[in-house]
Amino acid sequence: MILIDEESFGAVRATQEVSLDYLAQLVDLLRQRGAKVIGLDLELSGYRIGDEGAERFRDSIRLAGNVVLSGRAFPDPTLGQKNRHPPGFLVEAAKASGLQHLNPGPYGRVRDGYARLRLTGDQKANALAVQVVQVYEGGDLPKTFAKLHETNWTTPFTWRGDSNPYDVHIPINFRGPRSEPGRVDGTYICLKGELNGLSVVDDRFLRDRIVLVGSALDYQANRMLTPMGDVEMWTTEIVANLAETISKGDYLRSLTRGGRLLFLMLVGFVAAILCTNRKLLPVMLLVLLYTLGLMFFLRLGLYDEGLLLPYLPTLLAPWITALGSVGARVALDDREIRLLREVFGRSVSPAIAQELVAKIAYERERSSTGASPALLSEECVSSILFLDVANFTPLSETFSPERLFIFTNELLDRLADAVFENKGSLIRYTGDGLIALFGRPIVREDHAYLACEAALRMQEALNELNGQRQRRGEPLVQIRIGINTGSMVVGLLGGHQRYDYSVLGNEVNIAARFERLNKDFGTTILVGEETVRNLKDEFICRPLGSITLKGKTHQVAVFELVCRTGEAISDSLRNFLRYYEMGYLAIRSNRIEDAVAAFNQALSFKPDDLATQKLLARAEERTRTGTGLL
Repeated sequence: MILIDEESFGAVRATQEVSLDYLAQLVDLLRQRGAKVIGLDLELSGYRIGDEGAERFRDSIRLAGNVVLSGRAFPDPTLGQKNRHPPGFLVEAAKASGLQHLNPGPYGRVRDGYARLRLTGDQKANALAVQVVQVYEGGDLPKTFAKLHETNWTTPFTWRGDSNPYDVHIPINFRGPRSEPGRVDGTYICLKGELNGLSVVDDRFLRDRIVLVGSALDYQANRMLTPMGDVEMWTTEIVANLAETISKGDYLRSLTRGGRLLFLMLVGFVAAILCTNRKLLPVMLLVLLYTLGLMFFLRLGLYDEGLLLPYLPTLLAPWITALGSVGARVALDDREIRLLREVFGRSVSPAIAQELVAKIAYERERSSTGASPALLSEECVSSILFLDVANFTPLSETFSPERLFIFTNELLDRLADAVFENKGSLIRYTGDGLIALFGRPIVREDHAYLACEAALRMQEALNELNGQRQRRGEPLVQIRIGINTGSMVVGLLGGHQRYDYSVLGNEVNIAARFERLNKDFGTTILVGEETVRNLKDEFICRPLGSITLKGKTHQVAVFELVCRTGEAISDSLRNFLRYYEMGYLAIRSNRIEDAVAAFNQALSFKPDDLATQKLLARAEERTRTGTGLL
């Protein structure tokens, strides 16, 4: 930069405009010293062709062939100011001309500059910085303008017009604080406009460089505040910073509206994680450290990545999140304990319910997060049991409504006892059945064993009841049970006025299907493959094959829960199971004739077994036709 101050020349016109003779000599000198582009960031609109030195100045500009003139732009017509352009006789001689418009932002500091300005009507003109870079590169537009595009999350613009990709405000990537005239060790080489001094300056300061000539006269408005401090910067140096930003293409980028929203949500999310600590002092310390870290991150993003992030909202977000988190926790603490006592009182035995609430309250006091185990919802591996009375409709026809109600209560009460005895949770009654969960809310690793043990205890309780009913000549009660093990979501489910401890998931739906499948297989208790895998040979389970459930795309293996391992069973049942296993292994190995023989032997011990009959029919079909599903 070359800044013209009071010491730079002796002749100043009465109108306080710079002498054209002086400017002509300055342009000639810069041409001779090899300047590649000469940008005159001076107010020249008041000069006319008849003025003293005008023709000489014009000829110097024409001879240099690399001079870019500057005008002053006032895009807002409401201010009553008109754009001031260089006179036509100078524009004809110059390589190009551009406009300078530096508009202080909301805090009175210049942070960006126009790339192109709209004039009257559809007329537009490039900014001085754009024209200087364009002449320096020798192209139609600065090469780095190809980088000026928005993404979904970031933008290089502080404002963008709709009609032209370059009708934009570009954030200025300032290189440093204000340079001082006469010094070459500042942000930019800044020389005084004294001709004798310029004539002896080292060539490397001028040759093949962009040289911007500006005013440092005290009576001209040539300094403005920038983000680089409270010392006003020369307007010519602001133009230099904008030109270098365009030339190097290291544009500052800010977040789009969607990007800001996502970023602030992420900041708040991290703050929310930090606020899970239940104690107030650790929360405040963590948020303070987080805020200091964010300040460092914001500076790192600006200086290392050229990313302008929302400063004040970013620093406020953690504290707003912390206040909301603490307030919400205080309001929810007592309510959650009341809900737990009410919900668990319906789902588990009173002793377990009391144990759970006491344990959760104790853990809440000790926990740094204040979270309650199984309070709202959690994904876990558990076992689910569905039970239904198979012949409820025929039974209901033999009772009066009042007697039916009493009978159903007595029956379900006996069956629910088996759930509570095996540390299970009664999720709900389903009219003529129930749903029970094992492994939550009391965490047990042997939940599959407990579910199967509860199912067999239900069967035994029902046998006792049926013995009494048989002696009275009453119809016998039949039940169907489906058990499955797998990943499911358990927790409180409901509206703001009532919650229930419930369970959801695909494995839950499969257990319900197993319960209904008992009708097709003529069985009482069906369990899934994962349940059998978790039993560790503690029960005898009969494989029934793989089936495709309605609405499912993959097959699931299904087993009948027969009895406990080592339990006394009849010889006929033992022989039946032995021959059934032989047939099942044979059919799996595609030994069809062996399978047919084994299944026939099995049916001789249990002729009414539907599962064996179905497998035998498939094997015989394969024997006859050579096709068929096995």
